[in-house]
Amino acid sequence: RYSYSNSNEMASPTSPGVTRINMGSMYTDDDDDDDFDDDDDDDYLDIPSTMSIKSPFTGLKLNPFDSKPHKPIYSENFAQEYIKKDETNDEDLVQVMSAAERVENLKVMRQIEKHDLPDLQNRRDHAGYEASHDLRRRTKKDPWFGVNNRLRKAIQLGEDEEKINYLKKLAEKLGGPPDGVTVGPKGFAEHIVIFQYGSTARSEALRLEHEIRKERAAHGRVMMAELKRNQQKQKEQFEEDMRFPGLRQEREAKVRREKTYGRLMGELEDDRKKLQEKAKEMLGKLPDSSPAIDKLIEQARDELMTMNSKNSGGAEGDAPGSALAARRGDSAQKAREAAAAESNNGRPRLPGDQDVSFGELGELVVEPGSVTTTGPLTVEVSSSYNKEQSDPLMRKHCFQYTIKITNNSPTDTVQLLGRRFEIQTVGSSVKDVVQGEGVTGRQPIVKPGEVFEYTSTAPLSVRPVGTTIIAARMKGEYNYFVLPPGQETATEEQIKAGESKAAELGTFHFIFPEDQRVIPYYRDEDEDDEDEDEDDATAAPTATKKVTPSATASTKSPRKPISSTSASVPGDDDIESGNISIPLNESSDTVTEKVRVQVSSSYRPERSDAALEKHCFAYNIRITNESENTVQLVSRRFEIQTIGKDKKEVVQGPGVTGRQPILKPGETFEYTSTAPLSVKPVKEKTPVVARMGGEYSLVVLGADGTTPISSTPVKAELGSFHFVLPSTEGTG
Repeated sequence: RYSYSNSNEMASPTSPGVTRINMGSMYTDDDDDDDFDDDDDDDYLDIPSTMSIKSPFTGLKLNPFDSKPHKPIYSENFAQEYIKKDETNDEDLVQVMSAAERVENLKVMRQIEKHDLPDLQNRRDHAGYEASHDLRRRTKKDPWFGVNNRLRKAIQLGEDEEKINYLKKLAEKLGGPPDGVTVGPKGFAEHIVIFQYGSTARSEALRLEHEIRKERAAHGRVMMAELKRNQQKQKEQFEEDMRFPGLRQEREAKVRREKTYGRLMGELEDDRKKLQEKAKEMLGKLPDSSPAIDKLIEQARDELMTMNSKNSGGAEGDAPGSALAARRGDSAQKAREAAAAESNNGRPRLPGDQDVSFGELGELVVEPGSVTTTGPLTVEVSSSYNKEQSDPLMRKHCFQYTIKITNNSPTDTVQLLGRRFEIQTVGSSVKDVVQGEGVTGRQPIVKPGEVFEYTSTAPLSVRPVGTTIIAARMKGEYNYFVLPPGQETATEEQIKAGESKAAELGTFHFIFPEDQRVIPYYRDEDEDDEDEDEDDATAAPTATKKVTPSATASTKSPRKPISSTSASVPGDDDIESGNISIPLNESSDTVTEKVRVQVSSSYRPERSDAALEKHCFAYNIRITNESENTVQLVSRRFEIQTIGKDKKEVVQGPGVTGRQPILKPGETFEYTSTAPLSVKPVKEKTPVVARMGGEYSLVVLGADGTTPISSTPVKAELGSFHFVLPSTEGTG
């Protein structure tokens, strides 16, 4: 401890080392009533001027009678003084102390920091200056402490790695920390570690709070990264949906089909095992086969394969029933089962052609058929649209194609072993691969000069686009085997040996008929238009667009996708209660500002399911310009209220079906859309399930047909009409 002592080593002749304090004689008055004499000028306290404060550790002394005890302390706040007095170049830094000296120096530093300085400060003793100066001197004596402090600041301030690594190497050069000091996980020695401060309740609370904040920050970074990934995924899905409508839904449906198929096959396999175990328990042995279960599993597999083929929109519809029946007893049964097993997990896919993906075939000549000769075989194909099996509103378009395979060889007999087709629908980025053994369930033998011909169907789920007339592109090949003289059919060994050859099926296209094609609509380049299906209040329906040739514009900017917004407004009381107060009309015809809007609705039973309270309606809109001016339809706003609801759902957006058509006097724009409603009918009161109305906004154009005369749009009313269930649905 810092203490008082006599610098002369002798305080009195008889008491060495003891400070002498002389008290003068105390004179008193002769008066008995006075304890002390008022004249005390001769009283004194004899304190020598040589008295000083001395530390038993540092040996530093401070004269308490010094008139200027406080000397300037150079600080980093005064850059010039600090550099002049305390800065040393890193090249000149060397460790001059031994390990033992460094330990002793650290021991003294800890004593001063933890005990001497706090004690002197509590007593407000100016001797604390000398102790503080001694602590800085000892800190500077071991240059590692200064480098460690610089390293701490660099790490906490986020300096570059190069500077941090440089300071770490410099600290190692100086011998690292003295014994008793450890470098923490942050890369430097903490102040509390150097001076061995014990943890307090406050420090522990701060440390805990720091760890909590650190954990929350890490959790926040994880959530932000997840949010960015989800946003990027949504953006990619949106772009994919706009470029390739229906592709994502088809992919998700395929995954669901595969899961369902796997689950059903697993249940059938479990049933088989249970029956086998039961038979083994009853008979004492496992029977050789279970024909009933085998037949059941085979039938279930065939049905699931057929359903999977239809749902995936493949091109091959080669009479699945007959193909499956032909498996029994056929020489290629194993090959067929292998092909069926391959299709169990979905059809294989290949990257598609870019021109078909974008629907831009350029100058390519589109043909509905092709003729290709490979070796002895000529494969001719022709295709046509099957209107009876198509449903345009459901985006289901069925095509049929006829294949003629001619054997041109004068001597060789060939047998068709299998087929492999590649088909890509317009707007899709991939090709579906359809392959299997035989053709229409057979492996026909074609003798010299003979022709094998068959017709198949290709049900496609595709949406017509305005940039091309095709629905899909298809090509492929047929595997065949040249039979040696006298041999009637190819053996399995010959097939496995790879002795078969391939005859090419040339590329051809499935072409939409005139009434199913979309007439391209163009706008000015500075207008931002987006493509959308006409929507209703509850779901995104499928629309079929029909425009008269005179209703198209002359500029050439392609359409772009858009989405509508929705809200709600108070509904009509009669729809909410089910007591309809106006006549039940399934159509309306309204003229507003010389613009006629006609609408008619109809029930779609094939897309409805009363048990699930799903009811789908189609409605046709016809807009006619009966004025003397050219007008352009710029936006729409629909209100629809389902029975029992107290709100009207509002659907609004720019244009219709992604267009903003321009109508000259007398011209008409017409389109059809669907409204799938999720509603519970009030059968005992009314067959009505919803009421719909709205308006279209149109601007009047000048004589040039492009410049608006006024910025205020004209409102053309869509008169209210009802979606009415047919009598069988309404009455249950």
